[in-house]
Amino acid sequence: MALQTARPCLGSCRTPTHSSLLLLLLSLGWVLPPGAQAADSGLGIMTPWLQRPSWDLSWQRPELTAILPRARRSTEKKACTLRQKTCPPGRNVTVVEENLVFYEEWELEACVDGALLDAQMNRVNVIPFTHQQLEIFRCKLNEVYPQGYPESLVWRLRYFFYAVTPEDIYKWSVTSLEVVKYLLKISKGRKMDAQVAALIARYQVGGGQMDKATLDTLATFRPTYLCFLSPEQLGSMQHNVVWAARPQDLDACCPLQMDVLYSKARIAFQNTSRSEYFARIKPYLGGAPTEDMRALSRQNIHMDTATFKKLQTEALLPLTIAEVQKLLGPNLAGLKAEEGNSPIRDWIFRQPQDDLDSLGLGLHGGIPNGYLVLDLNFREALSGGAHLLRPGPVLTVITTLFLAVTLN
Repeated sequence: MALQTARPCLGSCRTPTHSSLLLLLLSLGWVLPPGAQAADSGLGIMTPWLQRPSWDLSWQRPELTAILPRARRSTEKKACTLRQKTCPPGRNVTVVEENLVFYEEWELEACVDGALLDAQMNRVNVIPFTHQQLEIFRCKLNEVYPQGYPESLVWRLRYFFYAVTPEDIYKWSVTSLEVVKYLLKISKGRKMDAQVAALIARYQVGGGQMDKATLDTLATFRPTYLCFLSPEQLGSMQHNVVWAARPQDLDACCPLQMDVLYSKARIAFQNTSRSEYFARIKPYLGGAPTEDMRALSRQNIHMDTATFKKLQTEALLPLTIAEVQKLLGPNLAGLKAEEGNSPIRDWIFRQPQDDLDSLGLGLHGGIPNGYLVLDLNFREALSGGAHLLRPGPVLTVITTLFLAVTLN
């Protein structure tokens, strides 16, 4: 049974975007950096409150970022630089055959046509060309298909798949699950993690479907592809996949994906020692709920600021100052450098300024003394967050509510 694939989306994974934009960015290998964070103006603790419009929702959720596949990997080959030379008389190639292995590299560049390689890819795959010769053929094919290989060619690549780069793959058209399965099969046991991740990204962008057998096959590769799978697909993967993932493999994951991966990691690592558990679960804490953060704060395990700022805003906001102190321990001073960035900025907005001052870090932006924050659901629906009220308006609101209850 196939699992429906959610189309990859930019930013928070909650807002779908046009596939054409993602296709363009994938083909260019771009990585869009996070949006600029608002900095504290230094005008006092009232400034952040006064400068935040009632319609601004950004302070209440993580900043929207668009992190796309990093195409430029260390395993990639150099850019194609074919030399413009004339093919010697009698050396022009009309058939891909064994004697081509004896051609000099410059002769292959001058005498082999990319269209011929496309038409006779099956023959390319059965002749023992060197890596350098296959690299020339790859560049020749890229001349024929500068916008990426069509699926008709991808079907016939077979072992030539070893010669392509992730940048090449990001431009392909891949809509067939059978193609994906075949290329995964021939890649197994080889160091092709970047190529496999690019292949999965291309297939997902096309809105394809991934079945359980394919997900099980993927689990045998280093999980550089995790952030290209939908939350539903991640939920169907084996728990042991989280053991092999590195922190950088999770950089592009959105909150919904991290929720699933954290749940899997929590189960996978549950029988380890406390110190080992924290070391292994740390890259997945971006999906942890508030309750688990509170549990960690009671275990005398200190979190670094880099991990802390990757927590989901929804999980971080309810934490008290005392709980954050216990979570960070000697790393608490790192909050100062991040006070203008979400989600730490958002957490600061929810704390009494007097309590922030007690930390001795010079944090600004908390609730001024004498002010209250009322979480009124109907007001939040209109403005996206809690409201700061002076003592006078608070008294008026309370009186109004009291009268309304009495009259009813």
